[in-house]
Amino acid sequence: MANSREVLLKLVRLAMGWETDFSLPDDVNWSEVLQMAFEQGVSAIIIDGYDILCQNNPDQKGGLTSLENKGILLEAIGQSQMIESTYRQHLGALNEVGKIMGEASVPFMLMKGFACGQYYPNPLHRACGDIDIYPGEEYDKSNEAFKSVGIGVNPYYYRHSASLVKGVMVENHRVLCDLRGPKHQTRALERQLEDEAKKSIREGIDVVVDNISIEGAKYPIADFNALFLPWHVSAHFIIERVTVRHLLDWALFLTHEGKDINVEKFRDAKKKYTYGYSKMADILTNLSLRYLGMPVDGIPMEIIDDAECFDNVLADKVWDYMFVGQPKERDSWLWKERLNNVRRIWQERWKYQEIYGMNVLGFLLMKVKGVIFKEGE
Repeated sequence: MANSREVLLKLVRLAMGWETDFSLPDDVNWSEVLQMAFEQGVSAIIIDGYDILCQNNPDQKGGLTSLENKGILLEAIGQSQMIESTYRQHLGALNEVGKIMGEASVPFMLMKGFACGQYYPNPLHRACGDIDIYPGEEYDKSNEAFKSVGIGVNPYYYRHSASLVKGVMVENHRVLCDLRGPKHQTRALERQLEDEAKKSIREGIDVVVDNISIEGAKYPIADFNALFLPWHVSAHFIIERVTVRHLLDWALFLTHEGKDINVEKFRDAKKKYTYGYSKMADILTNLSLRYLGMPVDGIPMEIIDDAECFDNVLADKVWDYMFVGQPKERDSWLWKERLNNVRRIWQERWKYQEIYGMNVLGFLLMKVKGVIFKEGE
């Protein structure tokens, strides 16, 4: 039986235009591949890849389009349509956010997943969970703007508030970093992220999606994403697995905007922010080169060289965990979820020692202290 992970990766590479071999084994377990794609957040993308494969290899027999796999194909198409429908719903919500912020004269930066959609061959196929915005110093004013039109604002988390706009969760960020990490590093990273975010709001590219211009919204500049995306992945990796979708966001960012990264600033950040960021930045590039076949044209060679010199064994440990690790256990009772996190942290303590350079007990103590003393609030 063909290796399902390798089949999934080939389809992703085909969808990105990073693969020239338009063939697949005859013995693919398509049900397993589709389930893996769903878990990795690339369901629609592998269908794009399969379409490209069939266009370039019309003699490919059997496979996903065979009669015995008809049910699996229909399920895959259904997932793609659902992702497209969700994306359009998010776009409608973002357009509404732009109008609300425009009325209040509040410019903002679009960030995370929906912002990364701009890099994809088909943005509608980049699965999204919510919309993340950053209004900088206008945080309070932006929340008041939501309230002025009858939209509730839940300040449940110290890093961002949450509002439901047209059925879509919008996270309005007050803080960009995790201020409950090591103080000397997280405060410095937060300040640097804030500087790059403010530049983005002033100088970033206007957000235009599917010919819809979002009022007052800007995409992040390259130096913001170069800092933020690896930190964002490392923040997820602390308590759960990350996915191929996270990796693909980084690889596509590098291929589209790597040329605009201030390399000296990027490498300096890797030296300073050893709390997860430094290693994760090189791991993401290392894995993108080795498993996604990311082209290097336009990416500064210093970034490529650092990643190629990185420890492949440790990078592969992160890679394997993306497929066999457990997703985060959510619970409506906050303290039960926190206890689940503590159990997971202890069971997977290799991450804290090898990626974050911390003793697991010291890491737990730091987090408990942050919750008790409400750091960052």
